[in-house]
Amino acid sequence: MTGDKSPADKPRVLLVDPAVFTGPYDAALTGGLQESGISAAWATRSNKAELLNEIPTDVVYPIYYPGIEQSAKQAGFPVKIRKGLSHVASTQRLIRLCRREMFNVLHFQWLVLSVVDLLAIKKIRSRMPIVLTVHDSTPFNGNPTSRAQRYGYKTALNAVDHLIVHTRRAKDALVADGVPSKDITVIPHGPLPLPAQTNVRSFPHKSSRWTYVLFGRLQDYKGLDTLVDALATMDPIQRARFRVIVAGEPFMDTDALRARAEHLGVADTLEWRTKRLSHQEMAELFEEADSFIFPYKKIDASGVYYTVKGYKKWIIASDLGAFSDEISDDVGALFPAGDQAALAKQLADGVGRKPAGDAGVGSSWSEIGKMHANLYRDLLQRRAAEGQSA
Repeated sequence: MTGDKSPADKPRVLLVDPAVFTGPYDAALTGGLQESGISAAWATRSNKAELLNEIPTDVVYPIYYPGIEQSAKQAGFPVKIRKGLSHVASTQRLIRLCRREMFNVLHFQWLVLSVVDLLAIKKIRSRMPIVLTVHDSTPFNGNPTSRAQRYGYKTALNAVDHLIVHTRRAKDALVADGVPSKDITVIPHGPLPLPAQTNVRSFPHKSSRWTYVLFGRLQDYKGLDTLVDALATMDPIQRARFRVIVAGEPFMDTDALRARAEHLGVADTLEWRTKRLSHQEMAELFEEADSFIFPYKKIDASGVYYTVKGYKKWIIASDLGAFSDEISDDVGALFPAGDQAALAKQLADGVGRKPAGDAGVGSSWSEIGKMHANLYRDLLQRRAAEGQSA
């Protein structure tokens, strides 16, 4: 029939972020996709307010982890087992959803249990192209994870139709690991400003000490141990010029780090705010900060960095991923990842430093949405051409 529209005209795309690990990113991407004519929906866990999930509820299928509120990372073995079994059941719901609804593309943001997700990929791929965004080219950012999570990960990378990464370095890492270059597209990470807040406290009489802030989910790859050990190498007079606020929800044993800081005599430099912060609390923390630090061990692109870069404050970061690409000498300082002495020097030199330049805003979500849309349409056209030639 003439006049019929093909799926490539306005593709229906189901994106998958089971635990809403990157809610602000998901929400911003949704807007960019919709601007580019993509009908976007999400398969996630329940849209809980405490997850700071801003994805519009009318495009969410809450099929993951019903009845499980506690994070497996913060819980004991029984909860980990329960969540693992729930992931299996949730994946079955994903397969049924893809069979029931007329989606044209399936796009995973994260693989949680790779071997289970791989089974879903194999069952669904005959129906539609599958895309995976590899936010971290090192699986789980090198965090200690269970064998069950890692098993099947590399196989899954090669089982999907196409991969998205955020940096050229991430693409090079995957190519070196055996993924064909033609199956990887670099699409940059976008800015993640906080929603506008009212009644944000100002800090006209800040601490007499310079305030460094390390913010985000507190996990092993964030390099908190490197930070504590770096502080211990510093002259006490130098260290007395600043404080470090460590803020965010803990996904690791912070008690051991606090004990180590106490043992090393640097506890008075650290202020711990170990909880999930509201948007209001984030805005006030970022106002309070004089500088932001990212002593990460592994990273491709940091959502926290794309949130705070707009505050135009001095940034100290490991020489990795997007930090290497974006942080120039006039806006911040880089140091070799894991190098305690180099971090200590940057902390000492960074007191009083303010950026002389602008880190820039990078790609807009409209541009990022268009890049995704072009990829989806290209995959659909290729799939259609393969069907005609079969």
